[in-house]
Amino acid sequence: MTREAIEQILARHQEAFIRRDAEALAATHAPDGSFQSPASGLVTGRDAIRDVYKYWYAAFPDFMFTWEAALIDPPRASFFWTFKGTAAGPFFGDVRPGTPVEMVGAAELVLDGNSIASIRHVFDFSGVLVRAGVLKVKPT
Repeated sequence: MTREAIEQILARHQEAFIRRDAEALAATHAPDGSFQSPASGLVTGRDAIRDVYKYWYAAFPDFMFTWEAALIDPPRASFFWTFKGTAAGPFFGDVRPGTPVEMVGAAELVLDGNSIASIRHVFDFSGVLVRAGVLKVKPT
């Protein structure tokens, strides 16, 4: 797998985010690919991965997911990302609708052929739940 091939897959993935297209996002993953994050745990298979994207779009219909230039060492790529959205629907509990949520995280991808074989996200999930109004923080 070449650096150029990885850049093309990442470009398709980012374009699908810009279009807000869960189907196109899932299509960038291998049919038996894996998706792992603090929010979803480990999910396997393109249909299950598509459902993760749909869940986030339902909870944050206006969310934008952008990332910095990827570090590429074939067959891997990693990047820091930013998520910005407004809580609207169910999100691991009841949210405060209209609450803006922003977070930063990182992703590591392993690519194979013309798709993402696996992706692993790291971010402060508890912090996201607090900002969305799902978790309450008690002062100490």
